Amino acid sequence: MAVKPAISDVISNSPLALLERHAAVCVDCVERLPLYFAEAQANRWGRAGDVRNEICRYEGLADELKQDVRSNLPRSLWMSISRADLLDLVRVQDKMANGVKGVSGISLGRQLAFPGAMTSELTDFIGLVVQASRTTVKIISATRELSRSAFGARQTKVILDLVAQVEADERRSDELQAALRTQLREHESELPAVDAIFLYQLLAAIGDIGNSAEKVAHRAQIIATS
Repeated sequence: MAVKPAISDVISNSPLALLERHAAVCVDCVERLPLYFAEAQANRWGRAGDVRNEICRYEGLADELKQDVRSNLPRSLWMSISRADLLDLVRVQDKMANGVKGVSGISLGRQLAFPGAMTSELTDFIGLVVQASRTTVKIISATRELSRSAFGARQTKVILDLVAQVEADERRSDELQAALRTQLREHESELPAVDAIFLYQLLAAIGDIGNSAEKVAHRAQIIATS
């Protein structure tokens, strides 16, 4: 006769614990983006390649954890959280890591850096994207704690405050992205046309990482307030 797990075992193996681990690895990947562009902007392509290898390693680990989440999510009616919501959350989290891999791959493949005059604003832009991504891990962790306390209203406010932080960072990153596009337009005459096109794509792709972080925050908010 099978023995049912204790409630404490069910809690400790919460699907949100798997999602929290996956989110943390995705953010490990995002955190390599400033390191990558520090090397790329300095034309140290060998070192940029080393950082890119780290990015690929973390992205691969994120893929493995994503599969673990998908494989280990229970289908039981005892789940207090929608399985579809959890699967959607892990999908959006994974886009953060995928985005970093894509951005670094385009840049390294073409040995493509931004004009030097853009470096300071580019660093600020990427920093906001990283900051928003880091906050998503706090949101997932807080959501996990809320699930253990039956989603109390007071605890839910923690999530809402963190979501507001992500939204503020994302708005500011959008403003910086627009400013960077303007700067890039001023340097277009100095660049090969194909490189200019790819640089615009890189700005958009970096911005998309921040957009994914905001989507993670919003999906976690839905879970916390449902």
